[in-house]
Amino acid sequence: MDKMISSTVNILDQLQDFISGLDAATYQASHKPLFDSSIGQHLRHILDMFQALIQNSDAPVINYDVRQRGIPLETIQQEGIDALQSVRQWLTSLDAADLQRSVSILTEVDIDEEFSVQFTSSFGRELAFASTHAIHHLALMATIAKVLGCQVNAQYGTAPATATYLRSLAAEAETSAQSEQSAQPA
Repeated sequence: MDKMISSTVNILDQLQDFISGLDAATYQASHKPLFDSSIGQHLRHILDMFQALIQNSDAPVINYDVRQRGIPLETIQQEGIDALQSVRQWLTSLDAADLQRSVSILTEVDIDEEFSVQFTSSFGRELAFASTHAIHHLALMATIAKVLGCQVNAQYGTAPATATYLRSLAAEAETSAQSEQSAQPA
């Protein structure tokens, strides 16, 4: 499996682990005024991006503005878990050639009036967008869960570049500790 695809599968697995560890009340709570959206609504939004890719996997244009607000997965955890598993299954059917395909992206960009733009991209680039977008929203979801008193895995919502940086800090600390030990007299 292509590394981009397997990395995205890993993010979906992290999302599923997170969602599975919540109770129904936490999944549905928005904790206003701090957060307007619930964890379930954030999950639906994440899945909207993947659904745009799935529904247009053979089409020349991907429209990110087609959303399914107010659907059961916003309030029913199992619906969210089932949707994550469906996206995961779709991902595992992709290959490296799928990622190279040229596509156009259509998306609204103006908050004052309806105005959309269209860009040229690749299916792989858009999968990378959906993946990093999911990480960003998982970080928000984890914050909501923490505010609601839940224990949350510290890795949930950590960006790949941040994870690399943290690994480099840990490696530096280990190298420094080993150097200090070898410098001490026996």
